[in-house]
Amino acid sequence: MMSLGNDLNITFLRLIFLVLLILSVDQSEASAMSKKKYIVLLGASVGQAWKIDALPERLKDNSDAGHYRFEYVGDFQFDKTDKLETILTRKKNRPDVIILKECAVYFPGDLEKYKGLMKEWIADCRQAGVIPIPTTVVPVVRESGIVTLGKDLIKSIIGRPISGKRLEEILQYNDWIKTYAINEKLKVLDLEAVVRISREDRSLRLDLHSGDGIHLNAAGYALLDKIVIPTLNEAVKVKYK
Repeated sequence: MMSLGNDLNITFLRLIFLVLLILSVDQSEASAMSKKKYIVLLGASVGQAWKIDALPERLKDNSDAGHYRFEYVGDFQFDKTDKLETILTRKKNRPDVIILKECAVYFPGDLEKYKGLMKEWIADCRQAGVIPIPTTVVPVVRESGIVTLGKDLIKSIIGRPISGKRLEEILQYNDWIKTYAINEKLKVLDLEAVVRISREDRSLRLDLHSGDGIHLNAAGYALLDKIVIPTLNEAVKVKYK
């Protein structure tokens, strides 16, 4: 009977030890997660296809990538005011950084309104203690030729954006956001710079679009991946070893 009692006591103690070990591991994992900077990408279709939440896995060879957690939040209109407010007032998963991204499909449009909205969003982020990182807009393919001219003529008649006008306004917006960010001492995630043909020809590289001249393919997104972590490191002013 004494031996049976001892065996039960040993088994009980082992069970307690196992439970404490599991709790310790869970707490360690939770602590590690809480130390990671939480990043939200607020965007539309190009942002959705980017799959930013899987970025650390894609960049597993980059040790800095492991210091960040990512979430994509979609809003398929230029004005993302309501969705931004929802993010900024969260009680859980409140971000350290919000990447403010717009898509080429909203151009041409009311540029002055677009600029005003971006200024408001940046101010709202700062007031909430969240670091805003605006992005440049991914450019579109520069279309040319008689067929394109014919298409653009039809588009102008029915009130749809013509090819050249879209690219022109995107580049105007990108120039503005970079200048504004400098004045506001903000970091910009310059998506245009890594997918354009050159500084002289700022249209989207022909090998990087998915077929519609606007959205990116896998090679295009791979180029965007490379600039995220360096930009975040500068924005949060952290040097990881």
